[in-house]
Amino acid sequence: MKVIAQRVSSAKVSINKETHASINKGILAYVCFEKGDKDEVIDKFIHKIGSFSIFRGENDEMSLNLKNVEGELLIISQFTLAAVTEKGNKPSFHRALDSKKANSLYNLLLKRLSDSSIRFQSGVFGADMDIQSINEGPVTFLFEI
Repeated sequence: MKVIAQRVSSAKVSINKETHASINKGILAYVCFEKGDKDEVIDKFIHKIGSFSIFRGENDEMSLNLKNVEGELLIISQFTLAAVTEKGNKPSFHRALDSKKANSLYNLLLKRLSDSSIRFQSGVFGADMDIQSINEGPVTFLFEI
């Protein structure tokens, strides 16, 4: 599982020019499931995203996490994170989990987030989405779980 996590002061996802979901202060997370990913990556991700120190605390240091700041999470599925770009001028997506299995894991992720204490919104798996965000810092992390 690959995740791009950005600290944002706000973010929203629109589908067909209509706002589908939006958050205020929190994390915008683009998630991609890759071949070999199992259910276990979901629990690891939820723990990591909820407890990773990404927000400013004392002395302006990154010492606070999503729960500390009572922030929100916006989850967006993005299979292009699995792209292999080392050779040539066209990406290869052979590392991406097939769509049916990835959709199943994405739905499981949303269900487990619902059971957690993390407030979240989400995009729609496989949809053509427009994402707007204000990246605070900018602060962006790549997680490979």
